Amino acid sequence: MGVDIAIIDSGINPWHSHVQGVEGGIAFRLDAAGRVLRGDDFRDELGHGTAIAGVIREKVPQAGLYAVKIFHRKLEAPMVLLREALEWALAKRVNIVHLSLGTEREEFKLGLARLCRQAYESHTVIVAAARTAEDRLYPATFDSVIGVYWSRDCRENSLVYDPEKPVAFGAYGRPRAIAGLPQEQNFCGSSFAAAQVTGMAAQFLEQNPGAGVLEVKGMLQMAARGGIRKYGTKRARQQKEVYR
Repeated sequence: MGVDIAIIDSGINPWHSHVQGVEGGIAFRLDAAGRVLRGDDFRDELGHGTAIAGVIREKVPQAGLYAVKIFHRKLEAPMVLLREALEWALAKRVNIVHLSLGTEREEFKLGLARLCRQAYESHTVIVAAARTAEDRLYPATFDSVIGVYWSRDCRENSLVYDPEKPVAFGAYGRPRAIAGLPQEQNFCGSSFAAAQVTGMAAQFLEQNPGAGVLEVKGMLQMAARGGIRKYGTKRARQQKEVYR
């Protein structure tokens, strides 16, 4: 069974060799009056969303990827765009929503929590990045969400898990290598750790259709205990902020 994944980020270049096509997508932006505009131009101006898609595509070649563009000239976006993007993904009934972003602002907590609970109840898995295991970032710290940070203890395809931390899962935080570009000059950070986990979750859901967040978390906990296990900005710091 195919798994559909919405990547809420800077768009995707579907012709990149690491991506090899998307199922579709949408772009959200604000006009001069602050109104939300929708469009079909989800081309990636920053390269970040494309790199995220490449990590996920490598793990689940048959997945249906959807580009949901809220970052345009920089890796920041108003909260209203994130809400619109999440509502679009939920209406699309995708299996997984990948978020390379978060906020510390308390005034946004309840609204985000409501959408994440809606996703949880509909068996849509949200994977969200955080900067560290101690980060108090929303939505990564919600029980209804799988929060992930970049653990320097992890190699590719391995996980760490500590249920006592606000963000329980740590993973490898680098994208797929690009020929001729040293890894230290490429993107890296918790966004890519979260993408590793999104890929693992998609592998699990391919074999376990209908599973929800609790089942996926259980699988990830087992993977962390077993070490490496395969289931079916600055350039050096890529955690984004949603603001306003």
